[in-house]
Amino acid sequence: MKAANNSAHATLMARHVVAEFPKALWQLCAPIAFLFALYLLLSVVMYNFGGPVDSASGLPCSFGEALYLCAMRAITIGQSDIVPTTSVGHIVSVSLGVLGILLVSTVAAAAVRGVDEAIQNAGTRR
Repeated sequence: MKAANNSAHATLMARHVVAEFPKALWQLCAPIAFLFALYLLLSVVMYNFGGPVDSASGLPCSFGEALYLCAMRAITIGQSDIVPTTSVGHIVSVSLGVLGILLVSTVAAAAVRGVDEAIQNAGTRR
């Protein structure tokens, strides 16, 4: 019971949270790496089969512009002057939106884990 009282009254320092966040993020490096690899794969699929075109000129896009389109979809902004023109491109675009949500959720989970670890460790520090 005394340990519970100490942890309830221990001071949580921001530097401890900041120190624990990279550790928690490192534990999630495999899922994050998988999501980034999936992003690159979907970007290649978008470029080759999605028919991305510049909406202003109607010309096909370069690979860099296709990456820009995919990044805008993955961070769920969706605002871009480049649009997919095929069914595959539309499916990939929606998939990138879901992937972006998963990536943000994974990083948020690491942040919550870092705060939790800092709280747990605050009771043992003096």
